[in-house]
Amino acid sequence: MIHFFIGTKAQFIKMAPVMVELRNRGIKFRYIDSGQHAELTGMMRKNFGIPEPDVHLKKGGDITTITAAVLWTIKLIILCLRGKKWLSKNIFPGGGICLIHGDTMSTLLGMKMAKAARLQVGHVEAGLRSFCIWHPFPEELIRIYCMKRCDILFAPSDEAFDNLRNMNVRGQVFKVDGNTVVDALRLSEKAPTTVGIPDEPFALATCHRLETIAHRKRLQRIIELINRLSDQMKVIFIMHKPTGKYLRRFDLLDRISTKISVLDMQDYMDFISLVRAAKMVLTDGGSIQEECAYLNKPCLILRKKTERPDGLGKNAILWNFDDSVLNEFVEKSESLPPADLSGYPRPSAEIIDTLLKQKDN
Repeated sequence: MIHFFIGTKAQFIKMAPVMVELRNRGIKFRYIDSGQHAELTGMMRKNFGIPEPDVHLKKGGDITTITAAVLWTIKLIILCLRGKKWLSKNIFPGGGICLIHGDTMSTLLGMKMAKAARLQVGHVEAGLRSFCIWHPFPEELIRIYCMKRCDILFAPSDEAFDNLRNMNVRGQVFKVDGNTVVDALRLSEKAPTTVGIPDEPFALATCHRLETIAHRKRLQRIIELINRLSDQMKVIFIMHKPTGKYLRRFDLLDRISTKISVLDMQDYMDFISLVRAAKMVLTDGGSIQEECAYLNKPCLILRKKTERPDGLGKNAILWNFDDSVLNEFVEKSESLPPADLSGYPRPSAEIIDTLLKQKDN
């Protein structure tokens, strides 16, 4: 049995195509929702035709505060301590392999829970490194910890593959031709959307990483940046719930220019429609950086460091909180040719093919 342990919106987007691939092949799987982004993933399941999770470890809203995150983490740690018999019966019936993704607390807790149940663990999107424990923190540490302990690791690039080899990980390493987000983008191409697309050229901006929004100076710098950009073109700012909370906490909400259109979190298909239509994207999100790379969309990465090479030197520029970079970015953001996704490999199918071969051996 293949179990999917998923917690965040980004994890769901990137693992949904793998589940869709299994569904299309008539292969059963189980889906465990850690509850980290319970509300957001609940909204997106219908986008990809994914059924309700077999196990909800937390129901209700998303985890948007440090207190809630600590309590949720303690709860899942306690579940890890219930032992193999209880976990095998209630969380991972049928044994097999548990697939985790990326570098979040759900990644770490999913691995710990699956290991406690004596399952093999497969790490999708393994091998990404920033080589700086503080950027991003704690994601870089989570990646290292999980990659050294997983049984199968799927590297989405040559660089990620080499990183895993240099780390001397004990698990089997498999190179996958690209990131599964490209399969999510394919699935979104013909999906209906409801969001209004401006007629005029516009920039799409968003930030949500804790290392950004929980740091007053960094968050203020980002607001100042998009305010400057709004003097040059229309800006749509997608505000995540945690971002809104920190903007209010730091008294920065009123500093957002009235020229900027502020929207709440969007349905995935609507958000990707905005990305496709935007002249440029400003984001601190690694997954959005990858989506922009596949779509050949100009992207300003609102971080000091990124563990992802996607688009760098091509469609993407790392801001590094350097105000002069904005001008360079805008100047270089004149129309790039739209991407044709049909020519890309299908990494979700490659992952399933590899798992099935491992099972037969």
